[in-house]
Amino acid sequence: MSDEEKKMKILHVYRSEPTDDVKKLVEILSRDRDASEFKLYQGNTNYDELVSAIYSNDQTVSWW
Repeated sequence: MSDEEKKMKILHVYRSEPTDDVKKLVEILSRDRDASEFKLYQGNTNYDELVSAIYSNDQTVSWW
């Protein structure tokens, strides 16, 4: 297995636009992980896509 295959996958779900503090925390939590984001605040949310993203990641963090 390569290092890329071993990386834990983390999904960050944002309810609102992240503040600078949240961005810094996300950066820290995402270190050495394959990180992705889902922005609920942008409207027209595809909840099927969100559920799929949650199940395809090892960890999910929701940000208010």
